[in-house]
Amino acid sequence: LVPFPASSCVSMSALHHTLSVRSFSLLKLIKNNNNCLSMSLQLHCRMFASQGQASDSDVLASMHYQRAPLGRLVGRYIAPAVDKGDLLDEHEIRKVHVHDARASYPQPTLEKRGFEMRTCPTALSTSEFRDPTTVNTRYYNEMEKLIREATGASRVIIYDHTLRGSDAEGLNVLGDATKAAAAVRRVHCDYSVESAPKRLRQLAGSGSYTGTRLNEDELKAIEEGRYAFVNVWRSIDDQHEVEECPLALCDPASVNNDDFVPYRMVYDDRVGGNYALRYSREHLWFYYPRMNKDECLLFKTFDSREDVPRFVFHTAFDDPSAPVPPHPRRSIEIRAVAVLPKPQAPVFYDMKHSNNAARIRLWLKKKGLADSEVNRVVIKYDDLQSEDYAKVNPLKKVPALIDANGNALFESDVILTYLEDLFRGRGVVPHFDLGSSEERAFVRLLIRCHDLYIASPNCTQPGFSHTQGSMYLAPFETPFCPAWRAMDTPTRAAKIAEIHKQLSWLEANLKGPYLAGAAISLADFTWFPTAVFMEFMLPRVFGWPNVFHEHDAYPRLTAWFQHLLRDDDFVAVRQDIIEHFSSTWEGGQFAPIIEEVNRTRDQYQWTFH
Repeated sequence: LVPFPASSCVSMSALHHTLSVRSFSLLKLIKNNNNCLSMSLQLHCRMFASQGQASDSDVLASMHYQRAPLGRLVGRYIAPAVDKGDLLDEHEIRKVHVHDARASYPQPTLEKRGFEMRTCPTALSTSEFRDPTTVNTRYYNEMEKLIREATGASRVIIYDHTLRGSDAEGLNVLGDATKAAAAVRRVHCDYSVESAPKRLRQLAGSGSYTGTRLNEDELKAIEEGRYAFVNVWRSIDDQHEVEECPLALCDPASVNNDDFVPYRMVYDDRVGGNYALRYSREHLWFYYPRMNKDECLLFKTFDSREDVPRFVFHTAFDDPSAPVPPHPRRSIEIRAVAVLPKPQAPVFYDMKHSNNAARIRLWLKKKGLADSEVNRVVIKYDDLQSEDYAKVNPLKKVPALIDANGNALFESDVILTYLEDLFRGRGVVPHFDLGSSEERAFVRLLIRCHDLYIASPNCTQPGFSHTQGSMYLAPFETPFCPAWRAMDTPTRAAKIAEIHKQLSWLEANLKGPYLAGAAISLADFTWFPTAVFMEFMLPRVFGWPNVFHEHDAYPRLTAWFQHLLRDDDFVAVRQDIIEHFSSTWEGGQFAPIIEEVNRTRDQYQWTFH
C-alpha cells in the first residue's frame, strides 16, 4: 500500500518512484486524474509490488533505446537495398534495472504479461540446427505443439526462423538459414499495428522463406478472428547456459503508447516496419538468467486483440553478472502466427442477497472490468430448481459460472480464483494478490476458514447445513425453509456458538485495516457479505449486541467492517443484502427461530458478548 492520505495531491514522479511496476490501465487512470488519487485507487497501488520485487539476480545494464528527432524518419536499409540517406537510426544508451523473471510471482504468462518461459526439451543437437531441412521438418513440429499448448491456438503457422550468435556479424541473413545473424542490441518489437496485418497478407500471397502460404479463405478467417505473432527463443548450445547477450523483455504494462517509435525497414523489394522505443523511467525490464537448451522463451510481437499485452519490446544486452569472458551465445528464434479462439465472455449467475455470490460481485466492482467482460445473470429461487440451471450447477445453488470455454463452474472460491486468473493484468486492478508468500498464505487461510466453518454445509445430504444456516433456517417447514433443511435446537445452538468461535479467532488474527493487512484482498470480498448476514440476524434474532457497530463486541472486526463501509461498492452490496432480509423479516421468516430461542434460553446459550 502506498500510504497517501485520501485528500492529498500526488505528483507523478513521487508515484513512479514508489511503485515498482504499473498497470497500463492504472497509469492512464492516474494521468487522467493527476490532481488527486481516489481512496480506491490508493488502496490498489500495492498490487504491483509483488511483480517487481528485487532479487539477487537483478542487474543494472545498458539498453540501446531509440532517438527520434521531430521531423525525421527512423529506420534503416537492409542490403542489398540502396541506402538513400533519408532514414535516421541513432541510439540512446540508458542504464536500467533488469529484474530476474524467475523470481516473479506470479510467473509471467503470454496472455497476462505477453511473455512466458516454458521447459520444452528438443530432440535436435547443436549441429542439427544448422540444417534448415531438419529445423523445418522436425523442430517446427516441436514448436507448433509448444505454441498450441501455451496459447490454446487452433492453428499455428510457423513461417521462418533465425539462428543468432553473439559473435556473428550482420543483423540479417536473408534467405540463408544456415548462417547465424548477430544478436540485436536494440530495443524493438518485430511488428507494428500496421506491419503485422500486412505481413499476414504477404504470407497469403507469396509465402515466406520456408514456403508456408495461406489461401484467401484461410486469410479471411484469420483476419476476422483473433491472431497473434509469437516468437520462441531458445539457446541451441548443448554445453553451456546463456552467458553472453541474453534476451531482455520490457513488461508491456509499463510502456505508454507515446513511447512507441515507428521504425522503417527498407528492403530491395518491400518496405517493412516495426517499433523502436523511446526511453522512459517507467519501463520495467525482465530477463531469465542462465537459460539452458531445454528452456524456451515465448513472447508476443503483435496481438490483434487490443485489451491484452500486444507488443513485447525486447533486446539482447550485456549481462554484467556474466563470467569473463562469457561463452558466446548460440540461439534460434522461430516466428509464428497463432490463430486464437474468439473470446467468450464468462456468464456469472448471481442472487443479490447471496453472500457467496456477493463476493464475486464485489470482485467485479473493484476489478473495474467493462460490463461486457463478464455477463451477469441475476436469478431467483424458482430458477434454481430448473433443469437448465441444474446443468450449470447440479447443487442448485449460487454462484455459478460458465467459463470462457463454455464449461460450468460452481463453488464461489473456485469461481473467484478462476476470474482472478483469467483477468490477471486487466482492469483497474491487475490482481488482488498480496506481496509475500506468507501474506498470500494467510489470505488463503482466511478464505478457507470462512468456507469450511461458516458458509459451506460440506455435504449435500439432508440434515447437513452450513454454520451460517443457523441464523435463518427454521426449526420446521415454512414458506422460507423446506422440511429437509429444517434445523433442530441443539444443532442451531452449537452452530451459533461456532460463529462466536470463528469471529473470536478472526478478531484475534486480522491484520488491519483489511483482514490480511494494509491492502484489500480476496479475503475481504469473502468475509464482508457474510458479516452483513451476521450484522442483520445476530442482534435481531438471538439478542447479540449490535455487532460490527459497537466496539465492545469484536472491536477490531468492527473497525474493519466500518473501514469497508467507506467504499461505495461495499455499501451497495450491503444494501442489497439488508433490503432482502428486511423484506423476509416482514414476511415472517425469522419468527419461528425467535420463538424457539426465547423458549429455550434457560437450556442453551444464544447470546455472546
